[in-house]
Amino acid sequence: MNKKKIKEYAISYSFLLPFAIFFVTFTLIPIGYVVYLSFHDGNFLQTHFDWVGLKNFKDVFASPDFQGAFKNTFIYMLIEVPVSQILAILFALLIKKKTRFTHFCEIVYFLPMLISMVVASVLISYILSNNGPLSMLFKAVGLKPISWLNGQFSAKIAVMILELWKGGTFFIFVYSSAMRSLPLDCMESARIDGANALQETVYVVLPLIRNAIILCVTMNTIWQFQIFESVYMLTNGGPLGATQTVIYEIYQYSFKYYRVGFGAAASLIFLFVILIIYGIENLLLREREGKRRRK
Repeated sequence: MNKKKIKEYAISYSFLLPFAIFFVTFTLIPIGYVVYLSFHDGNFLQTHFDWVGLKNFKDVFASPDFQGAFKNTFIYMLIEVPVSQILAILFALLIKKKTRFTHFCEIVYFLPMLISMVVASVLISYILSNNGPLSMLFKAVGLKPISWLNGQFSAKIAVMILELWKGGTFFIFVYSSAMRSLPLDCMESARIDGANALQETVYVVLPLIRNAIILCVTMNTIWQFQIFESVYMLTNGGPLGATQTVIYEIYQYSFKYYRVGFGAAASLIFLFVILIIYGIENLLLREREGKRRRK
């Protein structure tokens, strides 16, 4: 290899150097440190950690707190993901065509994305409180108010409402952008063939925005596994651990109970679970895409 080629390769790879440094510093090294902590016992106030082997992993699997947290996390994912995607598609259909109300609706949809999760949690907490607007509305129509944040089931619903309102609006804009980029001749052909609005949506729009649906479902699945702020601000894991999630429990054990090794082991187990679900999800979507192309 001559000097000119070496110089070209050096210049090319030099552009990757900042990313490589960032990736090693903030991804590989932290992950390696978490792996190290998972086999040790101690806290960040100590200068020395004791080797415990696989004890932390065994404790995680035997912990009732983490068993409940895993169950709650999967409940959030299984309910919130399909509901948020269906609502996002419906709202995107409303603003697909440009009308005089489109810009107003877009502003309303975009507002939850502008505020922080802390502000959103305080707002939802006030609305769902015993003396909040929702309770007053229930009393006005003669219904018994629901103590949303004090019931084990209703508290889960409250967390889902917050996640839907705060995070679900992002997908509306993804779907609306995908719908507005569709070729008009496909819509016109469907109308000429006598398709109504429902048939046009099911048989034309949804298949054409399939890639956007795959993207949103994948992103939303990962986000639901990372629920923390809404639980921490709204319910603090209660009542009786009914709303605690895996990320919340990792935080509790690592920084409240000072069991850093336990929290590191739980983090690795949780990462492995997410990778398995992500792989299964992608495998199923690829199989469906392959069958569709073969047809």
